[in-house]
Amino acid sequence: MTTRLSRLIFPLILAAMGFFLFSCEKNLPPRIIKTEFAKLPGIGNNSFTVRVEASDPELDPLSYRWEADKGSFTGATDQNEAVWAAPVTLSDGSYKIVVNVSDGKDETSDTLFIPVQAMKFAKLTGFALFTGCKIPVGGAVVTIDGKTDTTGLDGSFDIDGIRVGRQTITARKPDFTTGAVDILVKEGVNNAVVRLTSGKYTCRLYGNIFGNMSQQPKPYYIVTILNPDNTLSELTNISSAGGDYEISGIPHGLVRLIVKDDLRARMETLIYLETAERLFNIAIPEPFRFIDSRDNREYQAVRISSQIWMAENLAYIPHVTPSFEQGGIWVYDYSGFDPGTARLTDNYKKFGCLYDWPTAISDLHGNGKDICPPGWHLPEDAEWKNMELALGMDPAELDSTGWRFSGDVGKKIKFEAGWDSDGNGSNSSSFSALPSGYRYATGGFLGMGGFATFWTASEFDAGSAFRRYLYYNQPAIGRFNDFTTSGFSVRCVKDRD
Repeated sequence: MTTRLSRLIFPLILAAMGFFLFSCEKNLPPRIIKTEFAKLPGIGNNSFTVRVEASDPELDPLSYRWEADKGSFTGATDQNEAVWAAPVTLSDGSYKIVVNVSDGKDETSDTLFIPVQAMKFAKLTGFALFTGCKIPVGGAVVTIDGKTDTTGLDGSFDIDGIRVGRQTITARKPDFTTGAVDILVKEGVNNAVVRLTSGKYTCRLYGNIFGNMSQQPKPYYIVTILNPDNTLSELTNISSAGGDYEISGIPHGLVRLIVKDDLRARMETLIYLETAERLFNIAIPEPFRFIDSRDNREYQAVRISSQIWMAENLAYIPHVTPSFEQGGIWVYDYSGFDPGTARLTDNYKKFGCLYDWPTAISDLHGNGKDICPPGWHLPEDAEWKNMELALGMDPAELDSTGWRFSGDVGKKIKFEAGWDSDGNGSNSSSFSALPSGYRYATGGFLGMGGFATFWTASEFDAGSAFRRYLYYNQPAIGRFNDFTTSGFSVRCVKDRD
């Protein structure tokens, strides 16, 4: 009986002892293998990723807890990796970060000492511009690093005290999209452009491009809005096979438009936009040819707005005057008396003749009223002003004397080659003015390659008349008076039907 009872109890005793021994076995704490940190790019460059690598001998699940006396954690602190942002400091220093790793019974800790540089600050200047161009957006609120400035009429802003590092600039204005751009702010002065646009304050410009003489469409012409500094903007379009074009997102106001073919600018104009859409058909100047019945010489001509102008200098030469003699008709650098010989010179073939004013307005050799061919006439000062206005000159500047810069009219009528020091024009008007020089009032020639001067039919006073003047280094056109004994080029205008 006793033996049988012992056989039953003994296994129970052994099991109990095993359980007791197992339950009293000591837990092994987690082991930290490695802790490390790495600097993150960002505002101030003083944010860090901290990371711990740990294991547990019994493979117990681990939990983590990150602590710091200063600075702050951005995001979770109960994972093996965290992000710590150092406090703003004006001097270099070192900060302690502690990580605690637990298996639920025991905890192991490790400490990181992170060196932190002093916070650096910078300045930001720049512009808020419409998308696709350099036209400014005034009154936009620009924000970066919690600081703001409102743009001026020129779109400029200026913000100081920005933390060095990666930042985002935003620009906001009622009825505009929000503009945003990322920038790496460095010490010193930084520059940036932020772009925004508005459906309310932009226009869709569309129309057809055609020749002003043939009325035929002009396919594959490039239409571009110019920036205020006359560079090409991104607001551009290429005309279709039928000559149609369309550009969206053009800011309201006075803008300059240029049309080019594969070779050169063919037309420039100013246009005022103030609506959501604008139909604007574009007539491209098309040179055509005509013959002077007096000597059968062929000339090119071009329509500019409502007027038709010669696109070459007049070369009518019934007689020729030596350079040292006053009064008459000259050919640059020719000093003889024979018109036939003068016609053979390169300067005559290229630049035509120079006339004093009495000869230019004389009816002895011309059409009965001046030196021009029949059906044409020497333009009055007012007719030059009509052309200048059509090419974009400010009306307020038309009557002023001296250089007149608005609209870059000089650039538009100068030929695209032949001017000194690369002072060529765009010739977008097809007027094709060449640097033919002039004969000054007391004798002698001057300025070939650098100057062009044209008589008008308008007298200034008893001894002088109005002229137009082009210079190689000027985009402007000059309105001056000069002695009537000077020798200038002549461009004629077709009589109105």
